[in-house]
Amino acid sequence: MFSRSVCRAILGLLVIGSISLGLSLNGQQQESGLTQPPKPSPPKSKETASDSGAPFVTGERLSFNVSWANFVTAARLQLEVAEQGAFFEQEGYQLKTRLETIGYVRSLFVELDNQYTSYVDAKTMLPYRLVNLTQQGLKREESTVVLDQQQRIARYDDGKEITLPPSTYDLPSLLYTLRLRELKQGATHKFSALYEKETVEVEAQIKQRERVITQAGTYNAVRVDFSAKSKKRNLSQFRVRAWFSDDAQRLPVLITAQLPFGEVRVELANAMIVSQPKAGIALSPNPVAKSPLIASKDNLPAGAFEAASKSRAPLEYENHLPFAVGERLNYDISWLNLPSIGKVSFEVRQQGYLGTRRVFELVAEAATVGAARAVFDLNDQFICYADVESLMPVKTSLRLREGERTKQAMADFDWHAKVAKLDDGTKVLLQPNTRDLVSLFYALRAADLKIGSSFTYYFLTANHHTRRLLIRVAQQETITGPMGQRETTRLDIFSQQPQQLLAQAWISNDTRRLPIYVAVRLPVGELRAQLTGVTNLK
Repeated sequence: MFSRSVCRAILGLLVIGSISLGLSLNGQQQESGLTQPPKPSPPKSKETASDSGAPFVTGERLSFNVSWANFVTAARLQLEVAEQGAFFEQEGYQLKTRLETIGYVRSLFVELDNQYTSYVDAKTMLPYRLVNLTQQGLKREESTVVLDQQQRIARYDDGKEITLPPSTYDLPSLLYTLRLRELKQGATHKFSALYEKETVEVEAQIKQRERVITQAGTYNAVRVDFSAKSKKRNLSQFRVRAWFSDDAQRLPVLITAQLPFGEVRVELANAMIVSQPKAGIALSPNPVAKSPLIASKDNLPAGAFEAASKSRAPLEYENHLPFAVGERLNYDISWLNLPSIGKVSFEVRQQGYLGTRRVFELVAEAATVGAARAVFDLNDQFICYADVESLMPVKTSLRLREGERTKQAMADFDWHAKVAKLDDGTKVLLQPNTRDLVSLFYALRAADLKIGSSFTYYFLTANHHTRRLLIRVAQQETITGPMGQRETTRLDIFSQQPQQLLAQAWISNDTRRLPIYVAVRLPVGELRAQLTGVTNLK
């Protein structure tokens, strides 16, 4: 590792420790257990929104067509009550909102794909945590906001805090809260709403009943007119109206907004209840059973990577993999008692060729956030070009930036000579089934995880040192977290000389094999990675 001081070690191990599962550790481990992920809470007698006859249920998904100016299909909006359970040690709902531009608007004006996740109290519908993933063109940002409704503070992951008025909503939870209210003509409801990094006062006036025609059908609806006030900006020019179906569901069937850049019309196109599939052990063939020799002549310089056509049909063995091109997994990193010190993501970025070998480009990125970044700014990236059939590494590169210090390195894997050739001329001897930190992550997902089975891997750390690992498939467990309640398989990860527990990982028991939660033992304390968001699942 680069770090020499304790502070640098803690934050440097955020990446080199968490992504590589702390596998470069040795005799400094203790035999005490690691922190387990949250388990499902026993049934409680307290009333939740669904218990009291709420107009929505878990699994409800509403799809909207968004038109703007002369563009009939400018964007799509989707609202979903994704889960209900214990999230971040609090009973609540997980509400998901996705907005993406389509058609001519996407190609001519802005390529937008934003995903917002709101965790709201099951009884009050007040949000307590927001996770926002926004993408505009090539720019991608992720942010987390923790709302302490009792202390009336919103904490952002960049370290900023703002004071909240009593009972502050975000925009999605405000919409669902209105569905719970009695929409009596002439009534007025006042709310405080969090928008970006300020709060606005929102007033909803209940107007008359009207007949509304949408793509999803014709509805008798209640019109609600909104007005907003802000101390920082003039919002008088924003005129928003919404129509809710005049029935038990109170569906938002139509929303219109007069904005400075034109009128926007959000029209319900489809409403459905999506039942959650029962989790089961995936019995697909094991694609990592084969380990063909990869000739060094196929390993061309990094610039020689050629992306494959996205239109081609997937190869047979690709259909057995639990992931596909475009998948991105986002993790929140905590250390000791400090939550959210960093973010880690894994992405199957694209597929293409290195020479004649077809490979996946697998990318892992990590960075400190918030107060941790103020102490030490860390931003690292690991790239692995892995053989599509075997998931064995063909070429790897890493870029580590820790404060003002940087390190870059590349390695070509010559399986015929059983060496990894570094760009500085160094050669590292390879044992059979040697992985780098990124290909190991995906190989474990693709393995046949039968209870009681075990695997032996050799692992090449970020410093290109080889470590031997024993991974045992321990047992099935039900856990909860930001992704809701999940049936998982627990993996226990040991060093072999001497045999000590290094880490534990919980992998979902479905065909996607998502690593939900990972706990790692480090010399400077325990580090945990928890899955908070996924995009473009297979």
